[in-house]
Amino acid sequence: MAYLTENYMVENSAINWFKEIGYNYIHGSELTPDNNERETYRDVILKKRFIQAVKKINPFLNENLAEEVYKKVKNIDHPDFIIKSKTFYEYLTEGLKLTYREGKEEKTRIVKLVDFENPENNEFLIANQFKVGCYYEDRAYRIPDLVVFINGLPIAVFEFKNFNSNQTAKDAYHDHRVKMKDIPQLYLYSLIIAVSDGYETKYGSPISDWERFFNWEGIFSDDDVKKEEIMEGSYRYFYNGKELTSLEILIKGLFRKEHITEFINDFVFYEKSGENYIKKIAAYHQFYAVKKAIERTKKCVLEGKTPEDRRVGVIWHTQGSGKSLTMLFYARKILKELGNPLLIFITDRKELDEQLYSLFSQMPISKQAESIKDLQETIKNTAGGIIFSTIQKFSEKNEEYPVLTERKDIIVIADEAHRSQYRELARNLRKAIPNASFLGFTATPIELEDRDTYLVFGEPVSIYSIDKALKDGVVVPIYYEARLVELHLTNEFIDEEFEEISEGLAPEMKENLKRKYARLEQLILNPERIEKIARDIVEHFNKRVQEFEGKAMVVVISRKVAVELYNAIRKIPDAPSIEIVISGSKQKDPEEFHPHIRNKHQMEELLNNFKNPDKDPKMVIVVDMLLTGFDVPCLHTMYIDKPMKNHNLLQAIARVNRVYKDKPGGLIVDYIGIADDLRKSLSKYTLETIEQALTDINKVINQMKEKYDIVSSFFYGTDYKNWKNLSPEELSLLTVSAYNRLESEDKKRNFIKNFIALKKLYALASPQPETIKIKDDLKFFEMVKKMIIKYSTRTSREIARNLEYEMNQLISKSISAQEPVDIFSLINKEKPDISIFSEDFLNQIKDMEYKNYAIELLAKLINDEIKVRVRKNKSRYQSLYDRLKDLLEKYNIKLIETTDVIVKLIEIAKELKEKIVEGKNLDLTEEELAFYDMLLNEGIFKNEQEVKEIAKEISQRLGYYVKIADWNKKESIKAKIRKTLKDVLMKKINNYDYLDKIVNEILEQAELIFA
Repeated sequence: MAYLTENYMVENSAINWFKEIGYNYIHGSELTPDNNERETYRDVILKKRFIQAVKKINPFLNENLAEEVYKKVKNIDHPDFIIKSKTFYEYLTEGLKLTYREGKEEKTRIVKLVDFENPENNEFLIANQFKVGCYYEDRAYRIPDLVVFINGLPIAVFEFKNFNSNQTAKDAYHDHRVKMKDIPQLYLYSLIIAVSDGYETKYGSPISDWERFFNWEGIFSDDDVKKEEIMEGSYRYFYNGKELTSLEILIKGLFRKEHITEFINDFVFYEKSGENYIKKIAAYHQFYAVKKAIERTKKCVLEGKTPEDRRVGVIWHTQGSGKSLTMLFYARKILKELGNPLLIFITDRKELDEQLYSLFSQMPISKQAESIKDLQETIKNTAGGIIFSTIQKFSEKNEEYPVLTERKDIIVIADEAHRSQYRELARNLRKAIPNASFLGFTATPIELEDRDTYLVFGEPVSIYSIDKALKDGVVVPIYYEARLVELHLTNEFIDEEFEEISEGLAPEMKENLKRKYARLEQLILNPERIEKIARDIVEHFNKRVQEFEGKAMVVVISRKVAVELYNAIRKIPDAPSIEIVISGSKQKDPEEFHPHIRNKHQMEELLNNFKNPDKDPKMVIVVDMLLTGFDVPCLHTMYIDKPMKNHNLLQAIARVNRVYKDKPGGLIVDYIGIADDLRKSLSKYTLETIEQALTDINKVINQMKEKYDIVSSFFYGTDYKNWKNLSPEELSLLTVSAYNRLESEDKKRNFIKNFIALKKLYALASPQPETIKIKDDLKFFEMVKKMIIKYSTRTSREIARNLEYEMNQLISKSISAQEPVDIFSLINKEKPDISIFSEDFLNQIKDMEYKNYAIELLAKLINDEIKVRVRKNKSRYQSLYDRLKDLLEKYNIKLIETTDVIVKLIEIAKELKEKIVEGKNLDLTEEELAFYDMLLNEGIFKNEQEVKEIAKEISQRLGYYVKIADWNKKESIKAKIRKTLKDVLMKKINNYDYLDKIVNEILEQAELIFA
C-alpha cells in the first residue's frame, strides 16, 4: 500500500536506488549496542563491521591490532571540529600509522581504512532512522533520516522532506544544522551531507553554507544528463531518454561505489585560511572534468608518439566556478596515477602565479621558480612534483632553450590557455621538453576564430559555460549600466588593442607602455571629469547600499588616475571607506603614491578586510591588481573607467559574479564606454556568449516594470497609492481589503512568487529613478506578504519554496522591516486573550465583511493558542487541535463553505475557552492541570479529588528540582525526581512495572512544561 509520507515517498525511494547500485540495507533500529553493532548509542562507527573490514584489507592485523586502529579512529583528540575532521580524512586517504611489537621487534605499518583501488573490497551499507545519542546530553537522541557507511564509517548523512510537505530541501538543511550541534560526532566523519524534498536535491560539506550546496548532474559524465527547464528555476532531468529525479541522479551519479570512493580519495580538500581550514568538496563539473583529463593525460604520456598525440586538451570552466580548485584536484590525482610525474603550471601574470602557488603550497612538493635559470635547473634535476612559473620565463625572445630533458612524464598546465603568448611558449617548450604533454585551462570562452589554442593544447575536455553555471546557481548574473555618457571616451580606445599589447608585461613595463597612451590618460585626468565621476560613484554607491548591502571596486587606467580619483572621493561628505590597491616602490615612485604602497603583510591585511563584509574598506580602487583570480563574494558593484576588451574585460567583470547569501547579481557601471559597443569590446566572442556575460540594466528595468504590473494587478480596484497618508484605522481596512483579494491559495502563491521576483529585480536596478518611483508600493506589497505568512495556519510547499529564495539577507531594511498593521483596530479591540473571548468578539468576527480574512484571522488565533497549550497538556487539547487541522484542510481544498467554516471555528473557540475555564474552576495551575489530565486519563484513581491532590503534590515536589539550571540534562537530578515521584505514587500503585511507566510519562510531561 502506498502512503503520502516522507518515509514512503522520499526515504524509501532513496533506499531502493542505493540497493540498485549494490549497497546493503539495514534499518537503523538494528544497528544497536544490544546487537553488538557499536559500543553505545553515542558511538557512530559500527565497530564490528569496521574491524572486519580493516582486517580484510590489511591481512597483517590481528584482533588486538584492529581494536587499536578502531580506538585511534574513534578517539581523535582535538578541540577544533575542523581539525578533527581533517585528521580523520588523512587517516582515511593516507592510511593510519600503527606501531606495534612483533616478538622483540617493533614495527610500523600503514593501515588502510578503505580500499580505494578495489571498491568492491569494501562494505557499502545504508541505514535509515539511525539513532545517535546526543554528545552533551544524557538520554537524549537524534535520528538522521539516512546514513551511508563504508566499512562501518559514516561518510554521508541525508535529511529528507516529503513531496507533500510544506517544507523544502532548505528545511532539511536546517535539520542538519540542528543535529550537527547535538550529535557532532556523526558529522565529524561525514564528508558529504545531502538534502532532498523529492523534487530539489542538493549536497555539500558539513560546514558549507546553504549557498554552497549544489545539484549533482551526471551519472557517468557531466554531459550525459539532459536538463529541461519547465519554468523559471524548475527542471526535469533525463538520462538515456528516461526521466530521473534529482535525488536518483545524486545517488546513482555520486554514490556509485567506484565514484564515491574516488570522490573521497581525490576530491576533498582542506584549504588553509589564516590559522583555520576551510573544507571544500568538488562540484559535479569538477569531478567529471578531472576524470576525463586524467584519462586523456595517461593516454598522452604513456602512448603519445608525436607532439599532436601529447595534447591533452582544454578545460573551459567559466569564472567563479572553481577553476583553481579543479586544477588542484587534477594535480593531486595525476601525481598518484602516474607515479609522481613533473607538473609545470604556467600563468601569464605574477599575481596569478602567487595566487595559484598559495593554493598549492600546502603540498610540500610544490615549488615556485625564481628565475629562468632556476626554472631550467629545476626541470632538469627534479624527479617529480609541481613547479610554478610565469609565461615570461619561457617567452623571452632572445633566450635560447636547450633540451632540458627527454622524459615523457612531464605535463605542462597553462592557466588562461587562450593567451597569444602560449604560441611562443609552445615553441620554446617543445625545444626544451620535447616529450611533454600539454593541458590548458581557461575561465573565459575560447575566442570565436581562435584555432591556435586548440592547436597547442588539443580539443575541449570539458566545457562548463556561463549559462550552465547560472542555471546551477554556481555564479550570479552580471548586469551593466552606462553612466555619465557624455564623459565616455569610446572612440579613443575601442579600436585599439590596448590591453592585448600590454598583457603579460611586468607592472613597471606596463607603466612605460601606458605613456604611449598619454593622450587618453590626460583626457581621463581632466579635473572636471575626475570630480564628476567621483561624485557620481559616491552618490550611486550610497543609494545602492541603502537597498542592497555589499562592496564595490573601481577600475582605472593608471596609478596616477587612482590617486587623483581617491583624493576626489575622500573630499566628498558621506563617502564610503575607500583604499587604493596598487603595487610599487617607495624608492622609485612619486611621493603621492607612497601612502598606497604596502608591504606584503599590510597588503594581506587590507585584502582580508575587503573580503570581510563587516569590515572597512567598502570600496577599493585598482589598476591591474585583483582583476583576475581574486574572490570577494560580497562584491556586487564594479565601476570601470579603464579601456578593456575581450578576455581581460570578461575576467575583470567576473569579480562581481560570486555567490553570496541571496545576492541576485553583480553590476558593472561603465564610465568610459566599454558597453557602448559590446560587440566591439567583446569582438572575439559569439553574440550568445556576449549576452550571457553581460545584460543591459535597461532590460532589468523593463522586466521590473512588467513584474510590477503583474503584482499590482492582484489589487486591481484597491487604491493603495496613498497608503502612507492614511490613519491606522484606514490603513487596517486597506490592507485587509487587499489581503481579501487573494482569496485562494493559488492567488497567494502566485502573488508571493511574483512579488519576490519583483524584489530581486528592484535590488538589481537600484538606485535607478524607476526604483524610487515604486519603492512605497513595494512596502505595501511587503505588508500584504507578511499578512499571508502571519495569518496562514499552513504555508503551501510552493510558497515555502519561494520564500526560501527571497532576498531577505541583503535587501533594503527600509522595505523588509515594514510590519503589517494590527487588524484588531478594525473591531475596536485590544489584541484579545483567547481565554476571555467574548460573544461580542466572536460575533464581530462572524459579521466581518472580509470572510476569507476573518477565517484566517480566527484560525490563526485559535491555532497559536492551542499549539502552545497542546505542547504542555496533550490530554486536554489534542482532540481540539486535530479538529482544527481537519477543518482547515477541508477549507483549503474547498470541501466546505466559507460561512460553515466560520461557524465551526467559533465552536472550536468556545470549546477551547470552556476547557481553559474548566481548568481554572478546578483551582489548579496550568502545570497542575497538565498532571491532573494525564493521571485522569490513566484511569487508575478512584475519584477526581484524589487525582487533584496527587497532581498538586507532584507539582509542588518538582518545584525545587526544576529551578536548577539544565535540570533535564543532568542524570543525577532526574534520578532524584524519579525517586520523589515513586514516593508520591507508591501509596496508590502497587504494580512496579506500571509505576515505572507512569513515572517516565510524568517526567516527560515535566520536561515539556518546565525545560
